[in-house]
Amino acid sequence: MSTPSTTVGFQGKPHFQLQVRPAETRDAQDIARIYLQATQDHLATFENFLVTPEERARWVLEHSGKFPLLVAELNGRVLGWASLSPYQVRPHTDGIAELLIYIDRDYRRHGVGRELMRAIQSAARTQGHFKLIGRFLADNDAGRTLCRLTGWREVGVHEKHTALEGRWHDVVLVEYLITENLK
Repeated sequence: MSTPSTTVGFQGKPHFQLQVRPAETRDAQDIARIYLQATQDHLATFENFLVTPEERARWVLEHSGKFPLLVAELNGRVLGWASLSPYQVRPHTDGIAELLIYIDRDYRRHGVGRELMRAIQSAARTQGHFKLIGRFLADNDAGRTLCRLTGWREVGVHEKHTALEGRWHDVVLVEYLITENLK
């Protein structure tokens, strides 16, 4: 799956061509780097373990077809990534996928997340998913704004859901319905 390049303005700088494309194993180092930033910044994830480029290379290979992994690239540099994974409930619910989306800290609030979100929503629609779900730390204002701008809705908050560095954090639950795939 390839998406057309998108013109994205970077606050006062000229417009650049951002390309959203399927991830390849060569992207594993950038995917791991961006994920490490998210664990350090305590915004998008409440996990606090390190991932290696080698582990991410194996992970990239696991994402295809119904559960894609996309990267946003600008002039050969990966600025963010988004993936769909099976929704882990018992029993497994076919048609629901869980979203992960992470943006390089230097490119947050520049439209990269919005383009990745639109591309992953389109991929989910094409793959027949009827709902996407996500979770992130409640004080992630950029994540909340991104969800609002791209048609997601907040469905709840888990209070005091995770502790990071001795401080409790709430976790927001969000969903995106793909109504044309509801059968």
